[in-house]
Amino acid sequence: MQTARQRRDDSEQDAPMDTHSTSGRPGYRWWLLPALTLIIGLVLTAVIAPRSQVPVQALTRDLSRTHHDQLSQALVERATDVLVAARGLTTRDTSTGSDAFKPRARSLLGEFPEVAGVELLTRINHAQRPMVERQLTEQAGQFVRLARWTGTRDSELAEPADHYLVILQGVFQPDAGTGYSGLGLVASSVPHWREALRLAEREGRPAATTVTELERNGGEQRALRVFIPFPDAGEQNQARHLLALVIRPDQWLEHQLSGIHDTRWQVEIHDISQHARQPLATLPAASPPAGDIPATRSTLTLANRQWMLSTRPAGDWLDSLRQQALWPAWLTGLTITLLATLLTALACWQLITQKRLLQRRTIRARRLGQQLDNTRVEKTILHHSLQESDRRARDLIELGAGIFAELDEGRHIGYLSAQTATLLDIPSTELVGTPLDALFAEKEKREIAMTFDAARRDQGIQRLDTELVTRDGLAIPVSLRVKALKDPLSGCAGFRVSITPR
Repeated sequence: MQTARQRRDDSEQDAPMDTHSTSGRPGYRWWLLPALTLIIGLVLTAVIAPRSQVPVQALTRDLSRTHHDQLSQALVERATDVLVAARGLTTRDTSTGSDAFKPRARSLLGEFPEVAGVELLTRINHAQRPMVERQLTEQAGQFVRLARWTGTRDSELAEPADHYLVILQGVFQPDAGTGYSGLGLVASSVPHWREALRLAEREGRPAATTVTELERNGGEQRALRVFIPFPDAGEQNQARHLLALVIRPDQWLEHQLSGIHDTRWQVEIHDISQHARQPLATLPAASPPAGDIPATRSTLTLANRQWMLSTRPAGDWLDSLRQQALWPAWLTGLTITLLATLLTALACWQLITQKRLLQRRTIRARRLGQQLDNTRVEKTILHHSLQESDRRARDLIELGAGIFAELDEGRHIGYLSAQTATLLDIPSTELVGTPLDALFAEKEKREIAMTFDAARRDQGIQRLDTELVTRDGLAIPVSLRVKALKDPLSGCAGFRVSITPR
């Protein structure tokens, strides 16, 4: 029975909370706390929400750097492959004749569509000039003379000289036109080619030029060239033949980055050695690039020239990312503010509920603890009973006059009681592992086997009066009792046997 004090405490716990006064405070003051929580939440949201742009900018920089590195690696690897393949056209075994050069050049252009064309430059002497001009005229289908470059869109007849380094052959992509604008041009007459020609001829390494505009022989061309020397030397250690890869920067950039360029970024390439603000080539983004995010830059090398790769994120995409980060920040802040206000209003009721729940759980924990203690006591009692039962079974076996044994399914002895030494004058340890049939006379073994089979089949105790044989051949009349041990898989796991003298 509950005491009066306990009943009074329970009634106080079940009574509703006084809305006018709680813990000595007037009731209306508790409603100021949710309003204050709402105001603080709105102010904090307005202050914290703009900071969501910081991760956006960091994410944009990371994405830009990852995409930039991917583009840079693709450009470097592809440029290296082009130069390696082009060097295959400049081996000692490569013929510079038209019939041998053009098929191999077309094969190179087919493998690398970013290369606009391939030209063959050959050093000739003045005596070969008329013959070469006739060959160029037949090749172009129009009158072609050796010419020197005098300006962006101008050239004039080349003056007589001992030697000329002339563009004799050219093979171009189908969409690049005939490529006749360079035929017959004396390469050394172009001022900004001379350094590249010197490196290629005298030092034997590929060298690139700046972008050059040519307008000759009915063709127009704006491209740069990469000169690759053949492994042969003429007078003054000058290469007799040079291979020129004609590259249009816009076309080169578009083909090189085909399939990996993302229109969320604008890609530009600048020639660092020219110090020009105008890029060599541009892959535009889906929208104008953002002006408040710095470009991601790195340097590239094409032959001997240093280029700068620059990527800028598109403005619309960046604004979309910022909005995607800003709206969730505001929504999260408002949601948290409303939830905090609601939770604050319900805090008093929750405190009472939690207190009652805590009391119930405390009582239940005590009850469960008592049950656990009882279970432990029962376990200890059962353990002692099991030990006592085991000792009782061992004592009964030791007090018995007969032999007790456990056999496996093949009737081999696994355990044998100590009475064996008394009846048979044989230590029980010597008989472990031997067949039980060895303890009986030969004429009794058939009946013993039938007894074991009956015990296995009937799952009951079988009895047989027979005789044990000692080491001295003395027969001892005994009563054999057999019980089979059940096994759910094989049906029989062994036998338990008692052998009692008669």
